[in-house]
Amino acid sequence: MGKNNKDNLCRLGKLSDVLPENELHTVKRQLTSLKQLIQDSAQIGEEMSGVLADLRAVPASNNNMFVFTPELSQNITLLKTVFRDCSDIKFRFLKTGGRQALLVFLDGMIDSVALELNVLKPLMVFAAEGSDLKKLMEERLTIVALNLETSANAAIEAVMSGNVLILIDGIPELLLIDATKHVKRSVSAPVLEESLRGPQDAFNETLADNLVLLRRRTKDPNIKIRILEVGERSKTAVALIYSANLVKPGLMEEVERRLQALDKDIILVSKTLEETLVEHPWTPFPQLDSTERPEKVMAAIYEGRMAILVDNTPASIIIPCTHASIMQAVDDYTIPASVACLVRISRHAAAFIAIYLPALYIAIVSYHPGMLPTGLAISIAELRARTPFPSFLEALLMEILLELFQEAITRLPKKVSSAASMVGAFVIGTTVVQAGLVNPLLVVVIATTAIASYAMPYYSFGLGLRALRVPILFLAATLGLYGVMLGVIIITVHLCSLKNFGESYLGSMLDVDTIADWKDTLIRAPQRFMKNRPVEFGAQDKKRTGDSQ
Repeated sequence: MGKNNKDNLCRLGKLSDVLPENELHTVKRQLTSLKQLIQDSAQIGEEMSGVLADLRAVPASNNNMFVFTPELSQNITLLKTVFRDCSDIKFRFLKTGGRQALLVFLDGMIDSVALELNVLKPLMVFAAEGSDLKKLMEERLTIVALNLETSANAAIEAVMSGNVLILIDGIPELLLIDATKHVKRSVSAPVLEESLRGPQDAFNETLADNLVLLRRRTKDPNIKIRILEVGERSKTAVALIYSANLVKPGLMEEVERRLQALDKDIILVSKTLEETLVEHPWTPFPQLDSTERPEKVMAAIYEGRMAILVDNTPASIIIPCTHASIMQAVDDYTIPASVACLVRISRHAAAFIAIYLPALYIAIVSYHPGMLPTGLAISIAELRARTPFPSFLEALLMEILLELFQEAITRLPKKVSSAASMVGAFVIGTTVVQAGLVNPLLVVVIATTAIASYAMPYYSFGLGLRALRVPILFLAATLGLYGVMLGVIIITVHLCSLKNFGESYLGSMLDVDTIADWKDTLIRAPQRFMKNRPVEFGAQDKKRTGDSQ
C-alpha cells in the first residue's frame, strides 16, 4: 500500500502540463484583462452617474422630482416609486383609442360616480387614433374641471389633493381631472360668535365652501381671491381676499411677502399664520381679528381691510386689527343705535373690571381701608377675621380655582361640562366660604371679574385679560393703589406701542386726526350718519355711497 502511494507521488507534475490554460503567464494576462474591465466598468459607472445627474438637473430648475416620458411603463415605475407604501393610491388600467392608459387617484377623495360616467366610459369608447389629448378633452370628456399638465410635482400634488391623473401610452402630457369629493362638515350655525338676529351660517373646514359663503354676500367683481400654497410639506391652501379698489395700498403685498417668507413645513391651523404675521408675538392681546362669520369678513373687506382663509380651518383672519374692531359684535348692528351704545360702553367697562377689580379690592382692603365707608370697612374687617389668610393669598387661591374650573369646563365633553360647572359653582361659591378659607365678599369680586371677562365678543381677548389679572394682583399687593395705577400706565403704554401693519392698536380711540371714526368705537351711531369708511384703515375710497365705479 505504501509503495503505491510513493508511485503516485512520483507521477505528480506541473498543473500546467495537464491544464495548459492555467499557465502563469496566461493567468497574469487574464488578471490584467480583468483589471482593465474593472476600470472600464468604473469609468462607465461614472459616466452613467453624470448622465443621471444631467437628467436630474433638467427638471431641477422647476423643482421637479422627475420628467414624465411618452413610455407609459416608465411613468408607472416612477409613480409607483413616489407612491410606495401608499395603499390608498389606486392605479386603474384601461384601453383608450387603441392605447394603454392609466388612472391614478386617491381612494376616498374622489366622486366615483362622476368619474365612471364622465371619464371612464368616454375613455373606453374613444376609438380615435393619434396623440391629440385636446381632441379627447373637447369631444369626449364631459366633466367640467380638467386641464393638461407636464410638471411632475404639480401632478403628484394634484393627486394628493383629490384629482385624477390620466396617462396614455405614447403621450408625454398628463390629463388632470378635478373629481374631488371628500368627507366634510356641512355649513352650520356659528359656535363661538352666536347672534340673535344675524345670519346663522358659519365657516367650516373646507376652503371652497368658505369662499362660496363670501361670494354669496356680494356680486362685486372687485372682490379678489388669491390662493397661495404655504408649508413646504403640507402645501396648505391659503386664500387672500380683498377689494381691489378699496384695500389700503401695499397691504396685500406686505401680507403676501410675510406668508411667502414663512419657514414652516406644515400648516394645520390658522394660528400658525397669525404668529408669523404679527409684529409682537409676546403680547397677551390678540393682534389679528379671527372670526367664523362670513358677514363680518365682508364688512371688514369693505372697510379697506383684507381677510385670510386657511384650508382645514373654520375661522378667518382679518388684517389689520385694532382694539375697537375687536370690541365690536354682530349684534351691535342688529339692535337700535341707542341700545348698541349702552352695550358697547358696558363692554369696555367689563374689560376694565376683568383686569383691575380684584387688584382694586386687594389694594383698598390691605392698604387704603380708610377710603371705604365706615360700615363697609367694619363689615369687611369682620369677614376677614374669620379667614386665616391675607387678602392677597385669598384672591390668589380663588384665581387658581377659577382658572382650573374654566379650563376643565372648556376641555370636557358637553355632557360632562354641565356637571363640572355645577361642581365648580358649589366649590367656589359655597364650600370655600363655609370652610373659612375665603370671605364671601371676595367670592363676589372674583365671580364678577369672571363674568366680565365672558362679556368680550372675542374669546382670545378675554384670555388676554385673564392673563393680566394676576400680575396686577401682585402690583396691588406690593404697592397698593399706586401699584394698580402703575399697572394701568404700563398696559396703556403697551397698547399704544402695538402696531399692526402700520396701524396703532388703540387706533382711532386716542387719535384726534381720526375723530370721524369715533362714531363707531365707544358708541355706535345710526347707519345714516356712517357715510364714510374708517379713516384708520386707509381705504382708497372714503365714501360708502355715491361711487358706482
